[in-house]
Amino acid sequence: MKRLKFLETKRTPHYSLRKLNVGVASVLLGVTIFGINFTDHSVKAATIESVENSNSSANSNSQQTKGINSIGAVKVPDSQNDANKAIDAALNKKNSEINGATNIDQTTKDKLNQAATDAADKAKEAITKATTNNDVATEQTNTQKATSATGKVQQSSANNNATANNSTEAATTLQSAPKTQGSADTDIKSSTARSAATNLVTISGTDRNAAAKLATMNLLRMNLTQTTGISDKVNEKSINDQPAKENQSLANKTKLTSSDNYSSNIYKGKDGNYYKIVTINGQDYVYHAADIQANGTDLVGNLKGTAEDNKNNINISKEDLGNGKTRWTVVFFPNKGLQNVGYDVSGLISAKFGIALTKDYQIVGNVNMEVISDPTKSFRYYTFEKDSTSATEDTLQNPTDEVDFSFNPKTDVDKNTGLINSKTMPAYNNKYLQGPYYFTTTTDTGKKNLWQTYFKKWGLFSKVSNNAHDGKPYVGNDHELHFNDFKIASKTGVDGAKYGDLIIDDKQGGVKGVFSSDNFNQAMEFKSQGKTGKGYPQYSSYVISFTTQHTDSHEVDLIKSPKGQQFSGISANIYSNQDGYYNMYSSLYGEQRALNAKGDPLEAENIIPNWNDAKAANKAIDDALVNKKGEINTATNIDQATKDNLIKGATDAAGAAKNAISQATTADAIKKAQGDGVSNINKVKVPSLEAAKQAANQVVEEAAGKQKDLINKSNNLSDSEKKDLNNQVEAATQTAKGAIAAATTNDGAAKAGQDGSSNINKVKVPSLEAAKQAANQVVEEAAGKQKDLINKSNNLSDSEKKDLNNQVEAATQTAKGAIAAATT
Repeated sequence: MKRLKFLETKRTPHYSLRKLNVGVASVLLGVTIFGINFTDHSVKAATIESVENSNSSANSNSQQTKGINSIGAVKVPDSQNDANKAIDAALNKKNSEINGATNIDQTTKDKLNQAATDAADKAKEAITKATTNNDVATEQTNTQKATSATGKVQQSSANNNATANNSTEAATTLQSAPKTQGSADTDIKSSTARSAATNLVTISGTDRNAAAKLATMNLLRMNLTQTTGISDKVNEKSINDQPAKENQSLANKTKLTSSDNYSSNIYKGKDGNYYKIVTINGQDYVYHAADIQANGTDLVGNLKGTAEDNKNNINISKEDLGNGKTRWTVVFFPNKGLQNVGYDVSGLISAKFGIALTKDYQIVGNVNMEVISDPTKSFRYYTFEKDSTSATEDTLQNPTDEVDFSFNPKTDVDKNTGLINSKTMPAYNNKYLQGPYYFTTTTDTGKKNLWQTYFKKWGLFSKVSNNAHDGKPYVGNDHELHFNDFKIASKTGVDGAKYGDLIIDDKQGGVKGVFSSDNFNQAMEFKSQGKTGKGYPQYSSYVISFTTQHTDSHEVDLIKSPKGQQFSGISANIYSNQDGYYNMYSSLYGEQRALNAKGDPLEAENIIPNWNDAKAANKAIDDALVNKKGEINTATNIDQATKDNLIKGATDAAGAAKNAISQATTADAIKKAQGDGVSNINKVKVPSLEAAKQAANQVVEEAAGKQKDLINKSNNLSDSEKKDLNNQVEAATQTAKGAIAAATTNDGAAKAGQDGSSNINKVKVPSLEAAKQAANQVVEEAAGKQKDLINKSNNLSDSEKKDLNNQVEAATQTAKGAIAAATT
């Protein structure tokens, strides 16, 4: 047998296995196994390679983590990102202002939003192409200056004489602006852009905070146009998008309308009644709830029917949704037909009915109609063909007990004729309605249609049958409601007027009454089915519901009657000649200007206790809110979402304070409500960058402390292993603190703290079981390599290989036993 020639000692080491830790046991195993040497050094090399690979794996992960963190701590001047963030923040702010405006329609909002977006997109494109910080700042500011000019429009004063605040920057009005692609019907003056470029040279290319501030301010100067014909005098600093729950609650309690922008409040007067005080530009306007009934007259001018008859045929209710929004519900013919007090129900025979709104209310979304019918009573109905003057008559047997219709005033109405025609409210083939219409005063024909159908007093034999647009008959023919002929049926409740006075003051019709017809700028008008004769009338109720947005500043601008009266709200009217009787009812529901006994406008200080104290307190709240908003909006270390949340908190605090002031009954209580309100507003703190860094460092330190405590309390680690792991934790901690120190925003500091905490937690403390598994794996890999080397040796006999393999196996089992017995 060929003798083995060992290059090193032939003695096999022997060890007495005591309580050893896993690491020591695996090292001893390596010495034991690899003490069996061969005629080459491949086993020794394999051992070294295995150990080095094992060590380098853990080490490489640590080094990789440290490297990544170190790279992340290298701060590159990021003028492009700063500029883009400034553009985004300004655009978001402008979009919020536009979308929250209540004095412009959706089309105008879309155009203004598009104009702002186009300006922002062009800015970003130029910023992307910029090659220096100076270029970036220049493109940022140029475009935002131009965007500022985009939004500037002439504001109409009360006498419609338009003036521009700045003649060098003011653009033409929306109506007259040249319609060029991408301009959203505005005139962006090139001189403004050139001026912006000139101004920018004073801003250092590295002073990106200044550029961001300038960009934000310029974009936010983009003003909203007016399309209502009423000047909006509310200072933009007092605009609030959050409803005040207290004000909303009072509105529902008193049937008044909540404030849309904290320009009004509801107070309990000295007489025990509730009043709404609207304050615009320092002027106070006093309103109280209105629930007024008016009826038509006979040939000699006597009232027909009573106020009770009105309420029996028209029922109006409303729910205040807060922030000037109201959900209205109007029920026509609640008893499924006309019914005066003490009389039987009469089925409907082409009964005309409608709702007119004053211009301080704008419909938001769809108008819904629910037709509730007696399914046991058939009726005659008419269908029509487009562009045809004839109608087809038929009988509806067993009508459906409930049918739902709806229309959107913006999308489902013919802009010329006012005809409502959609899948959800068909105009021609509708078994429950004849010719639904929606008229507005935005066009000349719309004004004429609204006036001649809703207000004009027609003769006994003359009827309004032809549309003002084309002279063709309305669908369903006559649609007149004769409102100019109506007189007050309520015994009391109309300030400065009495029972029997004409309710409408209409210059065009030569009617001298109480409330101006010119204040109603929109009306929806309907006509039932049904025909005279047994089994022919329609027995149905019509439930109409819709949501409106109210604007206080528009309310005070409503046209006054010669006596100073104003009405704000809706008027629901019925006009139906059937069975030889004219049914003419109107219910006006909303608010009216409060007058004193002499007929003069009521002064707030004469009806509201401690009014001057309350007014001063409200001003203090307004001033505190304006200052807080300014502090929040000029902060450079917080993002827009954080600003919005802070502004919401301050605004809610202001709303709560104002409502507390309105409920106070003594000067001392008002003073306390003021002090509490100012204090609560000031409690809304803008977090400083230093505070954000301190908080982030605390997060890192807490994570490091927990991880080190876990390491030091582990009883399966040696002191050297604990030291190594603690060093890794400390390295991750210092890297995180460096990133926090370099942060320039609160979000950046918070993210650096979160990343640091995550990296600290990645330093894993191995469990005893995991350590044993790893040690066993090292043993098995070493044994496998050794056996493979033995079996592939061509200078060994089979018996020699067997003997050597047995030695390897014995060493392996000895090592595994030691590993299993290890306690650390």
